[in-house]
Amino acid sequence: MSTDAETGTGGGESERNEQNGQNERDGRGGVPRGPWTVPVTAAVMGGVFLAIYLGHHNVAMAVSGLAIMIAYAAVLVFGSRRSEAVALLRGETGDERRRSIEQRASVLTLHVLTLVLVGGFLVSLIRGHESMTWAGLCGVLGATYLLSTIILTRRG
Repeated sequence: MSTDAETGTGGGESERNEQNGQNERDGRGGVPRGPWTVPVTAAVMGGVFLAIYLGHHNVAMAVSGLAIMIAYAAVLVFGSRRSEAVALLRGETGDERRRSIEQRASVLTLHVLTLVLVGGFLVSLIRGHESMTWAGLCGVLGATYLLSTIILTRRG
């Protein structure tokens, strides 16, 4: 059995890149995702909020929406070096432990959203209010879960 040094594949460069947030994978074996993807997306969404609320002539909401998203992006950029949780929110899932944490957090989020959506649907039915919005969201949730389960079981 040969070592990395003997084969010339010594993972030093890739390990350094991974530690620096370069050549990051999305945790699902997919497309590389850099450390700026989430903060830049947050800033862009702030610009979208700004445009939408200015279009509705609501300057206070426009400015506050932009400020909140810029602040969130700043927390991600500056806090990710000090907090593993913030680094995960930034999308830095470079090792197996972080990918596992992200996956478990996603599953917990799915379960909570399922309870909220089904609960909202049932409450709207009991009160006699319009429930089609809740029913549609529950349908999207269920269909997404079923389809992703089928696809992921066939892939491996």
